[in-house]
Amino acid sequence: MTHTCPKMVMLVVLTLTGGWGCATEPNLTDIQKQVQTLIIQQEASHKQEKQILDRMETVESQLDEHDFLVGELIKTEEEASLDTRHLLEKLERTSALLREQIEQTRTTTQRRDKDLSIRVKALESRIDNVIHQPRSVSESPEDTMPNSASPSSDLKATQTGAPTAPTSPEGRAGEENEASAFRSAYKVFLNGKYDRASVEFQRFVTNYPSTTLTPQAYYYLGESFYVQKQYDPAKQALEELISRYPSSKYRSHALYKLGQIMLEIDQRSKAQELWNSIIQDYPDTPESTQAKEQLKKSGLS
Repeated sequence: MTHTCPKMVMLVVLTLTGGWGCATEPNLTDIQKQVQTLIIQQEASHKQEKQILDRMETVESQLDEHDFLVGELIKTEEEASLDTRHLLEKLERTSALLREQIEQTRTTTQRRDKDLSIRVKALESRIDNVIHQPRSVSESPEDTMPNSASPSSDLKATQTGAPTAPTSPEGRAGEENEASAFRSAYKVFLNGKYDRASVEFQRFVTNYPSTTLTPQAYYYLGESFYVQKQYDPAKQALEELISRYPSSKYRSHALYKLGQIMLEIDQRSKAQELWNSIIQDYPDTPESTQAKEQLKKSGLS
């Protein structure tokens, strides 16, 4: 914007007065007034221009400060977002690790509970065999010595003069072999070597298909397969026990375990049928209580 200085204005006035030598005095006065007005207007314009420039500088300064603050805010938000992402990633990794540890602990606990349950049942069975069955090798794996071979019984018979029943060497050897085979397989089972136990129990039921220990061997054969998640052979072994030995005390055990297998292979109605049969046929047994719990837990009751 171009402005005329006061000296220039005065020069214009002198030029005009010089050029208009014949001008009258009133006209000169008017011109001077107009010039004075122009000077005042020019000064006012200078002030306005300065004010505008000052305002522009202030606005520019405010804009610069605003841009700086926006940049700092964006930077802070990016840093906060980055920290948040890092924290979330760390929390996710920690959570995944904790879930894995919990799952491993749960699996280990379930396995130990199952092993303990199996061992308790086995011990209960052995005690029951000792209490309720005749003390002979063929019925209890713990009593490996036949009654006729007992030194105390021989001594008693000699003292009283009573005759003793003769036992053939072949029969005694067969009973000892049977008990030894069962005891060997059962020891492997208790040690948790289920793959080997399944082989030895399978050999036992093949070699001794109709002894008092055969139903028990079928049960532990099925249990060994079940622990290894080999459900088909486990099912076959338990069904063999159920069909061939209907009066065996292991039948209720086999029915319960077979129900668990059916649940594992998603035959829920069959599992429900098996557990209900235990509740009906064996109402006062631990298997009946377990069957009720399983029905409730599985939503089948």
